Amino acid sequence: MTRRQRWTIFIASAGGALETFDFVIYGFFAQEIGREFFPLGGGASAVTLSFAVFAIGYLSRPLGGLFLGRLGDKYGRRLVFAAAAIVAALSTLFIALLPSYRAWGVAAPALMLLLRLTQGVCVGGELSGAVVYAVETTRTRPGFLCGIVFFAVNISLLLAAGINLFVQATLTSAEVLRYGWRIGFFVGGLIGLLSFFVRRTLPETDAFARAEGVRHREPLAVLFRRHLAPLATGIAATTVVGVSNGLFVAHAPTYLRQLNYAPQQIATAQTLYVIVIALCMLVTAKAGDLLPRRYVFRAGAVVTAVFAPCFYAAVSRGQADLFTWFVLAAIVAAFANGTFACAIAEMFPIGVRYSGLGAAMNLGLAATMGTAPLAATILIARTQWNAAPALVMMSCAGLAFVASFAMKPSRAEESRLTTDTRECT
Repeated sequence: MTRRQRWTIFIASAGGALETFDFVIYGFFAQEIGREFFPLGGGASAVTLSFAVFAIGYLSRPLGGLFLGRLGDKYGRRLVFAAAAIVAALSTLFIALLPSYRAWGVAAPALMLLLRLTQGVCVGGELSGAVVYAVETTRTRPGFLCGIVFFAVNISLLLAAGINLFVQATLTSAEVLRYGWRIGFFVGGLIGLLSFFVRRTLPETDAFARAEGVRHREPLAVLFRRHLAPLATGIAATTVVGVSNGLFVAHAPTYLRQLNYAPQQIATAQTLYVIVIALCMLVTAKAGDLLPRRYVFRAGAVVTAVFAPCFYAAVSRGQADLFTWFVLAAIVAAFANGTFACAIAEMFPIGVRYSGLGAAMNLGLAATMGTAPLAATILIARTQWNAAPALVMMSCAGLAFVASFAMKPSRAEESRLTTDTRECT
């Protein structure tokens, strides 16, 4: 790779990292956010209402993926990738500064919902844009470059986990409720503003610049008319990634605290999870360049379905070794997390790649990552069974397993990969 290509991957990876940060911070402090913004006595618990807003924010991301993806396929990746950063960053900062329900009444939760919706629309094109940059920056090792993008995403997740660990270790429960939970959103907003200024230096991808003859006047119309099968496949494949992140990362802090695990123990276990999955994803991403990517992804769906009931049966007793179980969870999740994005991107030709990837990833994540914590919370309440979240994870793993049989590169992409292989030989 040239120096310019390395810089492009670095900036794109940093941009994709922001996509995860606000999601993780909200999950870490969902209990405090629920108490601050949602009054009790309305027929649902504060935690349930907090996760409902969390889910709604994710449900708006497919709109962002479609809208920003269309602009990215029509006008270029660079413009969209930079513009999405500034609005998302400002929304995160406003959440950090938003007064509570006690101060503003019903306006406070209404504004929280509006800001989460805005974040969802803007961030809907962030991670898919980073993956497109990785796939189109160089013709060799696209899987490993996508792995670098998700490595950066997990570094941002590590930053979020570190902030959570710091807040839990240095502040009392009352201080965390009063102002401690806002620290993460404030840091995320500042990182977002920095990301916007840096992204303005990004060049357009070489593949898009060369592809003038295959661009479409209305990419979304072409996507839904000619590429519905890979779109449905990508959505189904993404569900296993969304559910693992939604449950292991966002839902786990509140879930485990209700089982009487210590907050510092939970934060440390999740920090280990982030470190291990970041490293393992580089390995599985590289394996996806050496083997058919769908095979590595399929293996991940199988081991997830087997591991989920074991994990929840152990931790639901309230006495499990969280460190060991979260390390194992990271190894299992790395198979799908390290391969799904590149495999989906390769299913779409350049003319609709941003739109197709943005729609597939965000629809799949919205259906699982945003709603899995809410579904798990409701399922536990209805069944009175603490291991019930395993059923949600197993269902998504089964769906992803079926989808893996259709995860094949588009004809244009397959032809390009064959040509590259012959040139390397």
